[in-house]
Amino acid sequence: MGRRHARRTKQNDQSNYHEQNGHGAQSETAAQAAEEKDLRPMDIPETVWAVYQQTFLEFDEKEQRRIVKGCEKQIGQLERRIARKKSQENHQVLADMKELHKKAAAIGYTVAVRETRLLKKYKHALRMLARLDITFLHRMAAGANPEDIMHMPKAAQLLRSRSLYEIYKEEYMQYLVGQRIEELMEAEPEKQYPEARGMTRHFILHIGPTNSGKTHQALQRLKQAYHGIYLGPLRLLALEVYDRMTAAGIPCSMITGEEVIRTPGSFVQASTVEIMDIREIYDIAVIDEAQMMADENRGSFWTRAILGIRAEEIHVCCSGTAEQLLVKMIKRCGDTYETVYHERNTRLEFIPKRFDMSKDVELGDALIAFSKKNVLAIAATLEGRGIKASVIYGNLPPQTRREQVRLFTEGINQVVVATDAIGMGINLPIRRVVFMNTSKFDGTDKRRLEAEEIRQIAGRAGRYGYYDVGYVQSALDVEYIGKKLEEPLQPLTKARTGFPEVLLDIDMELDEIIEAWEGTKNLAFYDKISMTESVKKYRYLKNYRRKLSYMEDRKFVLSLITCPFDVKDREVLRLWLWYCEKPTEDHNCPMLPQDFTLEGLESYYKQLDLYTQFSGRMNWEIDREEVAVNREWAQSVIGEMLEDDKGQFEKKCRGCGVVLPWDYDFPICQDCYHSGVKDDRVRRSMHRYPHDRNRR
Repeated sequence: MGRRHARRTKQNDQSNYHEQNGHGAQSETAAQAAEEKDLRPMDIPETVWAVYQQTFLEFDEKEQRRIVKGCEKQIGQLERRIARKKSQENHQVLADMKELHKKAAAIGYTVAVRETRLLKKYKHALRMLARLDITFLHRMAAGANPEDIMHMPKAAQLLRSRSLYEIYKEEYMQYLVGQRIEELMEAEPEKQYPEARGMTRHFILHIGPTNSGKTHQALQRLKQAYHGIYLGPLRLLALEVYDRMTAAGIPCSMITGEEVIRTPGSFVQASTVEIMDIREIYDIAVIDEAQMMADENRGSFWTRAILGIRAEEIHVCCSGTAEQLLVKMIKRCGDTYETVYHERNTRLEFIPKRFDMSKDVELGDALIAFSKKNVLAIAATLEGRGIKASVIYGNLPPQTRREQVRLFTEGINQVVVATDAIGMGINLPIRRVVFMNTSKFDGTDKRRLEAEEIRQIAGRAGRYGYYDVGYVQSALDVEYIGKKLEEPLQPLTKARTGFPEVLLDIDMELDEIIEAWEGTKNLAFYDKISMTESVKKYRYLKNYRRKLSYMEDRKFVLSLITCPFDVKDREVLRLWLWYCEKPTEDHNCPMLPQDFTLEGLESYYKQLDLYTQFSGRMNWEIDREEVAVNREWAQSVIGEMLEDDKGQFEKKCRGCGVVLPWDYDFPICQDCYHSGVKDDRVRRSMHRYPHDRNRR
């Protein structure tokens, strides 16, 4: 005890001696200098420190944040939490980094707007945080450079809620991929087709509404081709062109994704637009319904055809909405063009009176609903009253649809009930189009019809050669339909472009590449197609990764996930996954279905379509005769079902079996609901929407 006291006394005496001789002032100055040196971030790059100060000490005036209470104490706690991280495992550090950054931002705001006296102390804590960030980044990603990350847009904003490593992993790599994508992609989509750019191409634009004869005139020219091609949106339209050419004595082949008819010595090919061979050279080409180049899912195929088809003379048929955009695209290609305007051959009149299906149905009517169930229920209701009806909807096999068209055209069926599939190039002798609904489900939400959709469907009324006037009427929202028919055309501003295969060389998962591509900026006049469904298919395949040896071959995988089929049909999806397990091995034709309902038969037909698509992509050896026989059988049974037994499609109460109105919202009737039928799920839904129940 005495010795320790003696040592302290000696130290105090020495201290007093230095102070008396001026050495105390020098020591204090040195201490301050050391402290200042300790606060200067000598081990943190200048650019990084500048961003940290901007992030945690500079706030927008409009930004409203809460003031931290006990700010000085909070800074001390922050320092201690950061210091403890030095001895923790990686996962422990990572688990707390977001919270540390959020706390630092909250304290920094308080210091900046209220507690400026604590700026020096806070900067010390901020330096500790920056050092921890850099150390942890190097520990987790040795090649990462914090200065590069700081050059990324929004880096300062991101730092307020996550660490450098988290930004690097979650945002920076995506940012680099986006930059790489922009480097790899051509600045102008036109340059992706150098062979077409080396030609002198002449476009004839056929601009006009539905029923104006624009496609007919283009096909008249196609009949004179030595090697021509028709490209349309539907297999049914390709079949119609094939029939017209064959009937005119012109050898024609038909090639779609699902069917192939090769005619020896053919002059013309009729195809869906997806089938176009970019390497083939034609003298005359016809591209139909070109306004679909703006379609979110398929538009890129029209864009590809317009920019890349190698033909001297190209006829493009479209509505007036596409004219301005088409002209811009053609000029950027350096090609020439002329425009032919087409007027409707018959007058179109809107009837401003609500349509009543119980008494207003007439010969030549087309009743338009927007779901298969409603189409079948309306047709069943009509046939229950002795009015024979053809039905047309998207899932119908082409031959079945063709037969339904024939029955209506020849007058065997008095009316046609259809979805909006009728609006795309199907020529029917329709006198009046009646909208039974004015809204539709577009795959995401239920929404009201747009003006262009209404015009496209309404334009089917008044077929030239059958009627001098076409009429349009509505069963609901009469004023809305009339107003939309009168709206001026809204010109298209963007065409869709597809996913460029040049990006497949990037070292990332394919779904990540696609999503990074979707996140890059769009080019002038162009937007990207939606690849959401392809990404879903890729993630289905991820579950099979251990079985699938080809997953690193991205081009091959891309061909699998872009194969079009109905993902919502579980049987078709199951078959696709089965084919993907062994894609290069031959497979047998799908067996006949056990489900003989309409849905089961339509699903089987879609399975046959998938089988023929896959066989074409993978070069399987298949029995085409067996496929044709099974296809014909399925179409025949579906056709008979639609023609002879529509009563089965009436909406009936699940409780008592009474027939319900075609647009009834629930599966049980009012009497069953009030009598307490044992269907709790239905009762809950009806109770939730009493306004719908009362409406009935």
